[in-house]
Amino acid sequence: MSNLLTGLLPLAGVALGALLTPLTQLLIEGNRERRAARRAKLLIRGELLHAELTLRSASDSKMWPPLEDAKVFIPTSAWQENRSSLVGYVSEDLWEQLVITYALLVYDQGRFEMGARLAPGTLLREQEAESLIQTANNLYRLRRKLGGGGAWPDAIRDEFKPPL
Repeated sequence: MSNLLTGLLPLAGVALGALLTPLTQLLIEGNRERRAARRAKLLIRGELLHAELTLRSASDSKMWPPLEDAKVFIPTSAWQENRSSLVGYVSEDLWEQLVITYALLVYDQGRFEMGARLAPGTLLREQEAESLIQTANNLYRLRRKLGGGGAWPDAIRDEFKPPL
């Protein structure tokens, strides 16, 4: 009987090791992915805040800003580099909002480049300035959904307006 136990104990240890190794790797990989998703959220929130501040500044100045590179003025690189880390860690609705928002920010990059080329220092029309504030408020709401905070009074007021 003791020879049988002596032979079964190493076999049980091998079987246990064969089961625990994949489970341990799975846990480690899951933790790595969650950290990557948290990092991506922080970077994307920061980028959205940067764009929000930029659009508010342009609206407040009431002029097309002189700029050389709209991609620095309204960056999208954090989204481009980290969006794959968010898949599965944000709702599908939030994912679609992020995709749409970044498509619109790329459009805004083009709009600012065109304004800088054709009309640097020219006054923004009232509807353009208001549009920039609305976009900034939308960026604030999206940042909140990603776990960010901090807002301007008009963004908070805009958030609680009844829909038309």
